[in-house]
Amino acid sequence: MSRTPNRLLEALWPALTQGDPAAVHEARKLTRKVAAELKLGGAPKKTRRAWRDLRRAVAPLRDRDVAFGHIGAALDELGQEGAGREAFATDWGRQRAEAVAALKLPKVPGDAPRPKHLKRRARAALTEQAGELLASAPSVLKARRPDTWHEWRKALKNYRYTLELLREPPDALKDVLDSLGRLQDAEVVLDILEHEPWLKGARADLIARERRIRLDSRRQVRAQWPALEAHLKRVQDTDGRKD
Repeated sequence: MSRTPNRLLEALWPALTQGDPAAVHEARKLTRKVAAELKLGGAPKKTRRAWRDLRRAVAPLRDRDVAFGHIGAALDELGQEGAGREAFATDWGRQRAEAVAALKLPKVPGDAPRPKHLKRRARAALTEQAGELLASAPSVLKARRPDTWHEWRKALKNYRYTLELLREPPDALKDVLDSLGRLQDAEVVLDILEHEPWLKGARADLIARERRIRLDSRRQVRAQWPALEAHLKRVQDTDGRKD
C-alpha cells in the first residue's frame, strides 16, 4: 500500500526542518498534489489551511534555490570566475542559512479522508478545468504581465495533479509546464539581480540573459500550445475519460 501524504511528509520532516534543498523541493511538490485532491471536496478547512501554510512556508526557500542554480549556470556560460563569484556564493550561502533559521513550519498536516467516488470527481474537475484553460489561453498567450502567466501556470499545475489521480499526464502538458516553469524562474532571478548587490560586473549580462530566456520561454509556450490545446479538447469532449 502506498504511503499517505502525511506519512510521506513525516519521512521528509527531519531534513525539511534543516532546510535540505531536496526535502524542500519534495515537500513543495507534495503540497500541490495534496491541494489538487483536497479541492475535490470534503476536506476540513483546517486540513486545507495546514497544507497551504506549509506550501507558503517553503516556497521562498525553493524559489531561491532554483534561482541560485540558474545564476550559477549563467556565470559558467559567461566565464565569470574569481573573487566576485566567490563573494556571491558566500553571501548567498549566508542568506540561505538565515532563511533556514527563520523558517517557521506549521505542525505536520494530517491526512483528510479521500473523497468518495474520487475518480468520478476527478473526471468532472478535469472537464471543468480543461474548459477554463481553453477559454483563458488566448488572452494569456498575448499577455505581457508576468502575473497573468504565473496564474495560468498555477491553474495548469493544479490540472496536472488532478489528472495524475487518474493517469500519467501527456508530454504536451509537461512540455508547456516546463517552459512556464523556466519563465517563472526568470522572473525570480531578475527580481534578485535587480535588488541584490552581487556581481556588479556581470549583473548587466545576467539580466540581459534572463530577459532573453523570458521571451524565449513565452515563444516556446506559444509553439507548444496547439498540442496541449488538442489534449484539453479531447478531455473536454470525453468528460475527462480520454486525452
